[in-house]
Amino acid sequence: MTVFAIVTLPLAAAAEASGFNPFFGDKQNQVHFMLGQGFDSGELILAKYINRPVPYYLASFTYSQPNSFFRMPGRQSMSFIKTIGFGRESYFGHCPYDCEWGDYSAEIFMLSQDFAIQPFDWKKTYFGAGLGVAVQGKYNDRLNTKFLIPFRMFAGHRINDSWNVEFVMQHFSNGDTGDRNGVYNFYALGVAYNF
Repeated sequence: MTVFAIVTLPLAAAAEASGFNPFFGDKQNQVHFMLGQGFDSGELILAKYINRPVPYYLASFTYSQPNSFFRMPGRQSMSFIKTIGFGRESYFGHCPYDCEWGDYSAEIFMLSQDFAIQPFDWKKTYFGAGLGVAVQGKYNDRLNTKFLIPFRMFAGHRINDSWNVEFVMQHFSNGDTGDRNGVYNFYALGVAYNF
C-alpha cells in the first residue's frame, strides 16, 4: 500500500492542480455501455484462467458524474447490469457449483467509485480501478447472497471530447458473507458518451 501511495500521490497532486478529469474532459455527465464475456476463474484478478471462457455474458448501462477520490480524478456511477448465461460448462472437468449457467442470469444494480491515473503527460489515455456495492435480483447457489462487492480495473482512451472507449476486468463477489463465494468475472469492452 505504501508503494501505491508513493506512486499515486504525485499523480494525484498534479491532477488536482490541473482540475482535469480524464474520464470526462470538460463535460459533467457520462453514459457508458459495456458488453462482457464471463470467465470461470474463482479469483479476484482474472489472469490465470484467461483461456477459460464460459457461456456467461454481461451487458450494462451506467450513468456517471465526475468527482475526486483522494485527490485523484474520479467518477461516481450508478449501473444497471444484466448477466445472461446459457447451457452447461464444467469448471476444468468438475463443477464446484451448479454449472447450469442459465441459473446465474440476473439483474444487478450497482453503485461504484472509480479513480484514474494518467502516466506521464498522457491527456487521452488513463488507467484505473473501482470498488462499489451491488444487489443482484435473485439468489443463486454460486453467490448465495443478493449483496455483492464489485471490483474492477480498466484502461481507457478518450477518442475526443465526447467519446471514450474502455477495456474492463469486472469482478463480482459476496465478500465471503455467504456460505459460498463462487465469484463472477468478466472481461468487457465499453463505450462512453460525455455530455
